[in-house]
Amino acid sequence: MSKDIIFYIRLVHFALEREKNIYFESQNLTSSQGDILLFLGGARWHNKEVNQKDIEQHFRLSNPTVTGLLNRLEEKGFVERKKSQVDGRNKNIYLTDHSLSILDQFKDHNHVIDQKLFYNIDKSEQKMMLEYLKKLLANLNNEPR
Repeated sequence: MSKDIIFYIRLVHFALEREKNIYFESQNLTSSQGDILLFLGGARWHNKEVNQKDIEQHFRLSNPTVTGLLNRLEEKGFVERKKSQVDGRNKNIYLTDHSLSILDQFKDHNHVIDQKLFYNIDKSEQKMMLEYLKKLLANLNNEPR
């Protein structure tokens, strides 16, 4: 039974990743670049400044890997690096208007994915599913509930 659950969770994960990748590829972005834009968008929404070290820690990536990703995003006009006003040694990463537009369009794309994902599943079942997924995650993270 648990092997079936794990198997289907993995399949759902892969299908969602595929949907995300299709969208970002249509915007001339790799999946990793898209993930960074989503991370920056979330930080912006919470009014948090982000520097390269924050990205490295969040995604558990090396400095050279993140440097390469940010260089390509900057070359494509998706991000800008500016000196921090708090600590001049750091450069914060900011989304450009172009990337903000792409993230807005991604919200619409997510809405379509949600409709596909939850087709024929009523709101009470969706709520239950979310609670079960939270419990599974808490169990894996050894968090008491």
